[in-house]
Amino acid sequence: MIAVPLRRLSPKTCAAPAAATDLSPRTGAESAAPAAPDLSPGTGRKLALALALVATPACARATTPATTGVVVDPPAPYVTPAGDLVILRHRAAMGMTGAVRAELAPRLASAGDAPGADPGRDALRGLAIELALVQGDAEAAARELDRLERAVLDLGDGAPAQLRGLSAMLRGTWLFDQARYVDARSSHLRALAALERREPTGVQTGVALRGLARDQLALGEARTAVDTLARAIQIHTDQPEAHIELHEDLLLAVDVMIALQQKDEAVIVASDAYNQALNRFGSDTLPHAEALLMVGAATLASGDRGAAETVIGDARVILDRLQAERSDPRFPVSVRAVRRCAALTEMLARLTPV
Repeated sequence: MIAVPLRRLSPKTCAAPAAATDLSPRTGAESAAPAAPDLSPGTGRKLALALALVATPACARATTPATTGVVVDPPAPYVTPAGDLVILRHRAAMGMTGAVRAELAPRLASAGDAPGADPGRDALRGLAIELALVQGDAEAAARELDRLERAVLDLGDGAPAQLRGLSAMLRGTWLFDQARYVDARSSHLRALAALERREPTGVQTGVALRGLARDQLALGEARTAVDTLARAIQIHTDQPEAHIELHEDLLLAVDVMIALQQKDEAVIVASDAYNQALNRFGSDTLPHAEALLMVGAATLASGDRGAAETVIGDARVILDRLQAERSDPRFPVSVRAVRRCAALTEMLARLTPV
């Protein structure tokens, strides 16, 4: 802001008004001699006060400062509040996916789609896409993903690397859900190109690596997937706040070990996933059920049908309870967990002696 100096008050501006001339007729004595001045105590102070009271309004009007040249900073762009993002993600991971999606819907509607950077809105939208895919709601995921990609295009070259990486990563997840594995791999590689330069050890970089490893496994590249997933696990292990991501890493690692026919290693990794789920999320939660399913898959792959049947049954009990408690009955609490439980149950049925 530019300071404008006040105009100096001239003596003329604030001078006391001249004494009025007495034009009344006087008698001889009065005309001949002037009246004696009042020299009583306090007279001078009274006179000064009276003059000040008369002069003050005129001086105040004369000192109005000019406003020319004042610079006003533009208001900061509005950012949608998203301080509870970590809490929302944790609640969804525990199995309250539908409830969290229901909370996100009005907040995203209020945020709108106005062009311009809004990290809060974009982060909430990214979570909404992720959770829609968890529940198998590909249509809702596609709608929100289109809006997120439009936000990237609106920002052009000014789009932050994190936003570009998030958009490409979620597009890759959506493509994987549609069984378009080659396209999914391309999207995850684009996400890594945006994220690794800025945050080579960031949590989102690890998520993109896991997405790429999943694509590679689906394309029959299990050995390549091992190395890719190992990088993701290292990133998320080093960051305690990334326990949700580490849980996802370990679940995928069991699949990779089974694909490579490393049965003992699959059991070990499944046990790690189980312990991590109990320590971080507690019993009777969605992560607990998912870890039990992976222990069942690894145990079944190692040939222990009886133990596999027990843990898969325990997982089914937890999933059924979470399914009954979900806020939106149209979608499962986790389409991945439900499908895996059904597939393992079918495998057990095929192995049951007639």
